[in-house]
Parts: sequence; C-alpha cells; structure tokens
Amino acid sequence: MSEIWIQEEQLNAEFYEMVGHYVQLEGNIESVYFISETIESVDDRDEQRDFLLDFLIEQNRYPLYLTFLCDDMMAEEFEEEFNQLGIEYSYELLEEKQAYYIFFKRVTYHPRCFTLPIKDARTLSLALEHTFYLANMNEFYSLSYSKDIRFELRKVKEWGRWKNVSIPIFKTEEDATFITIFHDGAGFFLFSNENRYSSIQKVCSTFPEGSKVVQINDQLLDI
Repeated sequence: MSEIWIQEEQLNAEFYEMVGHYVQLEGNIESVYFISETIESVDDRDEQRDFLLDFLIEQNRYPLYLTFLCDDMMAEEFEEEFNQLGIEYSYELLEEKQAYYIFFKRVTYHPRCFTLPIKDARTLSLALEHTFYLANMNEFYSLSYSKDIRFELRKVKEWGRWKNVSIPIFKTEEDATFITIFHDGAGFFLFSNENRYSSIQKVCSTFPEGSKVVQINDQLLDI
C-alpha cells in the first residue's frame, strides 16, 4: 500500500528553485502539486518510481510523452535498449555543449534530448524501468500528455560562473498537464490546467486503488 503526501504549490521564486533545471512556463498554469510516496528510507527510489507508474496507469491516458536528457555515451545504450524492446523514440541534439574526460582527453558533446511517445501501459512500464534512474541522478526528466516542451540555450550563473544551459520551456495550453521529477527522484510535481486536477481532493481521487493519503500540505491525517 502506498502512503502519499500531497502538497499544493505556489508559483514563486522559491518554488522554481526547488523544481530545478531552470524550468519555465510559456503561459499560465492553474494548479501545481508536489506528490511523494512517504517511504521509510530516502535512499529507496524504487517506491517513488513504482507509485508514479501506478498513478500514470490509473489515469489510463495515452499518448504520454516521456522526455529526458542524457550524454552521448548513454544515448548509444538507450538506442540499443529501445530497439531491442521495440520502444518508439526520437531525439535531437541540443545547442548546449558539455564535456567529459576519458584517458586524460577532453571530449565535448551536445546533450541528447530523447522523446518517447508512449501508447500503452506495457510500454510505459518498460520505459520507466529502463530510464527512471536518470531522474534519480537529477537529469532532466518529464512526462506530458502533449508535445509541449522545447529547450532554449540561456546563460545562467552557477557557483559564481556564467555558463550556457539548456532551459526546458513548457507551453501551457488550456488542457496542459505535465510532470517533472523532484530532486533525487524523491517525488514529482504535477502541473495542470485541467479540471480533473483542479483541487487536491480531485487529484487524490485519481490515485491508484489502495493508496492512502497520510499528509495534505502541512497537515498529518489521522489514519
């Protein structure tokens, strides 16, 4: 049984810092929630992945678009895995340049942005099983019910130095709903303009059977 904490968020500077990856919205968003499986061990991220999977399967809505970023070495492995599993995918190279060292040689590359159009629960399960560890590693990772994301190269200041970073920008249409993953994979943010997610009570009604909400915002519930 999953024990769930859900919190309604406010769109302010503190929230955007918590979301990470310099996420930006193009348009308005009506509702944002943080949702987490209250696992006993913060190091056990499989519980978080499994609840996210169960939640998405319960929604029973497809296609669902999984988007993530990775380096070029990992990209080759993903391509091989996806081809073996029969998972449809596409990718693009971003403008941003990153680097790694191998045998004392500096190698530069453009991060690769994968998009997987997921059309059924089986593919969703396989996709999360083989890719969710990227979210645990704090790589950009999102799921959306439409192709509503693009990346732009922006200059940001990190640790006192300016650098060019790929900024994810979500276009928030009237029926937009998308998910990003919290730090270390410890829960997720649900963004939506849809009526079905317009209140905490409505979101809770979409949780998988057997889920138990144990905290709403700062209030612990008597179970």
